[in-house]
Amino acid sequence: MSLTKYLHQVKPREESYVNHVDRVQDLFITETVGSAGLAYELKVHTAMKTAKIPTLNSGDTPGAGFSNVGAGDIEASYNGKPFNIEIKASSNDQMGGGSFRYDMATGTFAPAREMDPEDLDLLMAAAKEKVSDINNYIKAARQIEPKDYHKNIAGIPLKISVEGRAKLKVDGLLAKINKNIKTSTNFIIRHYNKKGVYYMQVGGAGLFYMGKNPLKLDVPELKGEIQVEMRLGFGGGKLKFPTTPEPTDARSSGLRLQGRLKTKGKSKYSLDKVDDIEKLFGVI
Repeated sequence: MSLTKYLHQVKPREESYVNHVDRVQDLFITETVGSAGLAYELKVHTAMKTAKIPTLNSGDTPGAGFSNVGAGDIEASYNGKPFNIEIKASSNDQMGGGSFRYDMATGTFAPAREMDPEDLDLLMAAAKEKVSDINNYIKAARQIEPKDYHKNIAGIPLKISVEGRAKLKVDGLLAKINKNIKTSTNFIIRHYNKKGVYYMQVGGAGLFYMGKNPLKLDVPELKGEIQVEMRLGFGGGKLKFPTTPEPTDARSSGLRLQGRLKTKGKSKYSLDKVDDIEKLFGVI
C-alpha cells in the first residue's frame, strides 16, 4: 500500500512545534505512571504465585512494555483455561496521554511520540469529538491580524499573536476545546475482550470481570467511566512576528490529551492479597 498520501501528516512545517514543557511532562508521566503500574503488576503476580492454588498458574513475570503485545498485563490460567488480567493501580488510574499534532485538511491526529496502542485508540476516539471545535478555533485564528502570519495556519501546533490568543479566549473558542470528554467503560471492555481479556484488577477496589465472566468467579462487573482531558496549551517561550513598524508578540501552542479510568464499586476479592485469592478459589 502506498504511503504517499499520508506523508503530509508528519511532514515538518513552520507550525510544527511541541512545547518543551509538554515534552518533559510527557516523559515524566510516562516514566512515573509506567513504574508505578509495573510495581503493582509485580505485587499482584507475587500474590498469585504465593497463594496455594494448585490449578492457578500465574504466568510469566510482568515486564515493562505495552500490554497489547500479549493478552493482558498478566497472562495466567486457571484449571487450564485462560485467566488474562488487566491491571490498574487505582480506581482513578491515569491512562496514557501526551502531545498530539492535528492536520485540519485531513481531520487527522498523530501522537508526538509512541504510545500504547490501546491508549492511542481511546484518545483518538475522544479527539475526533472535538474536531469541529478545533477547526472553528483555527478558522477564527486565520482572520486575526497580522493575517500574513495567521492565514496559513494548517493545524496544531500553531503560532498566534498574544492579542489574538486573548481574543479567542474571550470569545469562548478556547474553552470549547479545553473540556473533559467522558465516555463509559464499554470502549475499553470491547477492546480487552477482543484480546481475550475478561478480568481487571484495580488497586484498592479488587477484581472485576469485563463484559463476560468465563471462569464464573464471584466478582462484580466493572463499572465506571473514562475521562479524557484535552488541553490546547501555550508555551512560555516568547516569539515575535517580524511585523513593521514593531514586531508582534506571539506564542506557540500544542494539543495535549490525557486519559483517566475512573472505576466504581468494590469487589470482595483482590488479587494483591494472598488470603483473598485463596478464598476466591475456594482453598479457605
